[in-house]
Amino acid sequence: MKRWSNFELVGLNNRANAVGWVGTVRPQFGEFKVEIAYSFLHPFPFVRVLEPELLQLAGNQEGRLPHVYPQYPGPVLCLFDPARNEWDRSMLIAETTVPWTYDWLGCYEMWTMTGKWVGGGRHRGEIIPPYAAPPRFEVAP
Repeated sequence: MKRWSNFELVGLNNRANAVGWVGTVRPQFGEFKVEIAYSFLHPFPFVRVLEPELLQLAGNQEGRLPHVYPQYPGPVLCLFDPARNEWDRSMLIAETTVPWTYDWLGCYEMWTMTGKWVGGGRHRGEIIPPYAAPPRFEVAP
């Protein structure tokens, strides 16, 4: 990902038409190691936080961990609304998914401090259609 030097290509899977990157982002306060995986077999890139494990707040009105797709392992971050076609294959991941990941993590940091999600979007209970999760491309420690 040329524009984001803190990301490195960690895998190509020709069989699954997939590519994966791992990088470290620092939105406001913390540092997060994230994985971006994209396959032409899926409608959008999947983003997971590899480290640190995301905090979950039991009893929070936004849900234990808001704005994620819990049906996928990781969990996968909800960066935009697929029902509103806010991302399509003509858009560059470096210009959309990476900045949106920074935004999501900034909102997550605020949520862990205040219990309120400030990022907008649809709320828990609304899930996207089931797609098989793309291959994982985690870098060995």
